[in-house]
Amino acid sequence: MSIQEFENKCFRELDFLYSNQEITSLCKYAYQEYFGDNWPSEILDKRREIRSDKQKLFENYLNQLTLGNPYQYIFGYTEFYGLRLKVGEGVLIPRPETEQLVDWVLEDFATLKNLRVLDACCGSGAISIALSKHLESVHITGVDISEQALNYAVENDRIYQSNLQWIKQDLFDFSSEVKFDIIVSNPPYVRDLEKKEMHLNVLGKEPHTALFVSDKDPLIFYERLRYIFNKHTQDHAVMYLECNQNLKQDLIELYSPEFIVESRDDFRMNFRMLKLSKKQ
Repeated sequence: MSIQEFENKCFRELDFLYSNQEITSLCKYAYQEYFGDNWPSEILDKRREIRSDKQKLFENYLNQLTLGNPYQYIFGYTEFYGLRLKVGEGVLIPRPETEQLVDWVLEDFATLKNLRVLDACCGSGAISIALSKHLESVHITGVDISEQALNYAVENDRIYQSNLQWIKQDLFDFSSEVKFDIIVSNPPYVRDLEKKEMHLNVLGKEPHTALFVSDKDPLIFYERLRYIFNKHTQDHAVMYLECNQNLKQDLIELYSPEFIVESRDDFRMNFRMLKLSKKQ
């Protein structure tokens, strides 16, 4: 199989699931993964035959993609904030938008030491581990209801030797004697009615408990986080939240009576984040 034949097969077999632009990117990801740093020179001549020991890798990759598996699950990792984090079935794949949430925290707190941080709905540990690499002597607690997700968080923590605390617990049962300085959270926020806008491989493969909330109560996690912010944080504490782009006004109305509320858009120019500070 040549490079050109591989690409032709990808466009032929994946067009029911991906756009042409997405398929082009998926081919590039395969080249980067299986050819390494020399991938540009490996694909210069599209007629070039893929070595026999690599062909099975490319064939399996395409087969897995046709089954709807995200390429990150196929490779077993994703890139987040300069880190290579393990991901797989049962854990949400961290998105680039969430890197901007990390940016906001670090803008405000990068020079401070010995902070206590709660990462609510921590998933793979992406936010926690990214923050731990940039905040000196930080104490981070990650909480998630999913044992599968926490297994990935623990493994990623081991790789990066972050030595963070991980707790398997429903956020609605969470309690702590610790008073946190920062809460950061990317909770489930996609309404059921918005499922039709989601990519099929997200709907079919990524954990619904990490993604979706009911149409009747879409702010349920944000209401719980309000309670935790009031009860389990210092007077000077700040909370950073990733949010549904369609619920900005609802969220501001939820929080503005009690807190100072700031919002930010993501790189796609959609509303995506809130920062809450306690009124002194």
